[in-house]
Amino acid sequence: MHLLVPITIVILGIALIVVEVYFIPGFNVVGVFGAVMILFAIGLTFAESGILGGSLMFAGTVGGVGLTFYYMFQSGAWNRFVLNTDLSRDESSKARESEHRSRYLGKVGVAVSPLRPTGIVEIENERIEVSTEGEFISSGSAVRVVAMDRRRFFVRLEAADESLNL
Repeated sequence: MHLLVPITIVILGIALIVVEVYFIPGFNVVGVFGAVMILFAIGLTFAESGILGGSLMFAGTVGGVGLTFYYMFQSGAWNRFVLNTDLSRDESSKARESEHRSRYLGKVGVAVSPLRPTGIVEIENERIEVSTEGEFISSGSAVRVVAMDRRRFFVRLEAADESLNL
């Protein structure tokens, strides 16, 4: 009868971990509390029943947790947490995106925010995030897109006589 309390605590701890995995997204207090309950129950069993009782409780807990996760994998519940779709794009869509992005090269726009050295520029009624080559550019200044890499556009301050009426 004295092992009923630790066994109940272990079962509740496993239940809390399952609740977190199934119903509560992320790493939350519920799962941590479940793990702490399991460790407490194992420690309590070692204190009350000695090394043999504690070892049996530990083995039973490992088996119970293992069976729980085995059931989760077999029931298909784990598939809710794993992305099965292939997110890779074909080469033509990558090329189209690159062509779309490269249309900004050489275009003149207006700095909507201060570029210190990163900020927002409006080109052809579209706002894009850009970086300067190190200098600070105040908002409202005319800038020209001079380069791009995989993630960013780079701009330079447009000289007053070269800037377009925007």
